[in-house]
Amino acid sequence: MGRYSKRMETNTPVRILNIMAGAQDGGAESFFERFCIAIEKKKNFKQKVLIKNNTKRFNFLKKSINNLEQLFFFNFFNPFFHTKIKSIFLGFKPDIVVSWMNRASAVLPRTKYFSEQKIGRLGGYYNLKYYLQCDYLIANTLDIKKYICRNGWDPKKVVYIPNFVNTNNQSKVKLPIEKKGKVILCLGRFHPNKGIDILIQAMIYLPDYYLWIIGNGVLKDSYIELAKKLELSHRVEYFDWTKNISKYLNIASVLVCPSRHEPFGNIIVDGWAHRVPVIASDIGGPSILIQNHFNGLKFKNGDFKECAKLIKKILNDEKLKNKIVKNGFIEFRKKFSEEIIINKYLEFFKMIMKKCAV
Repeated sequence: MGRYSKRMETNTPVRILNIMAGAQDGGAESFFERFCIAIEKKKNFKQKVLIKNNTKRFNFLKKSINNLEQLFFFNFFNPFFHTKIKSIFLGFKPDIVVSWMNRASAVLPRTKYFSEQKIGRLGGYYNLKYYLQCDYLIANTLDIKKYICRNGWDPKKVVYIPNFVNTNNQSKVKLPIEKKGKVILCLGRFHPNKGIDILIQAMIYLPDYYLWIIGNGVLKDSYIELAKKLELSHRVEYFDWTKNISKYLNIASVLVCPSRHEPFGNIIVDGWAHRVPVIASDIGGPSILIQNHFNGLKFKNGDFKECAKLIKKILNDEKLKNKIVKNGFIEFRKKFSEEIIINKYLEFFKMIMKKCAV
């Protein structure tokens, strides 16, 4: 009898090893954290989480994760790293290994120490050379799944499972009276792909409103300079990224996702979950998520004038705003809640184990 057959017959907990070597902040990294915390709460699953050295992430996760470890030498070319990874595999004896994005997937052992199934999780159109050691792949959009299959992967080995977001914790930042009902919100990394400069330019046409930008990154100085050049400094404010985005979403009049490139668009689902009307550029994931004038509004990628026009439209049309908020929240509850998405992951893991047990 195989290892998986014995586990299934005795109802032994499934052992999941989650590996992440991502950036300090980002959508994929935030979802990884939410995912691990959610898995930790599930019965009949035992988890170990392995991350690249990141004090902020480690301190956040250790509040919820029992078996958490960070490596200070997360490098494929470091022989000590491979020795450590081997010892983790042999010690924990995982049934399922989930590697998050390129860096974690690229360092998976070539050897199978048991019958563990290695699953790479992709949130973008990554180079598939990093996933050669994976048995299966998870794509967080249907288009990414199509991309993977077009590049040679067996469709039976690739599954689409979207992200989930946290529910509203009802917290709020203190908002000055003069800004109530006038805050346009943008959340994301300060990276060219996020198109934050597009939204800053749109503020030229929105003289009665304030833009709050939540995030971090090397482009902050360029955003400050752009706002200064456009004489918008007094209406554009910047706040560091936080795990608690509810406190900002709950005071926002509208949420804008002006990205030039966005495979999924977590923040759109965050807006839906917090009953905030959402406007986004018509690219990638946002274009698929949003049904125009139903659960959000879409503007042409890079068109800051159209962006401003739609912001005015949604803030001055109460009927349209209420319709978009209602339908967005329904979409969140039906497709992107933690319970729904985590169950999809767990069913996928069980399906893999059943195949291995045959």
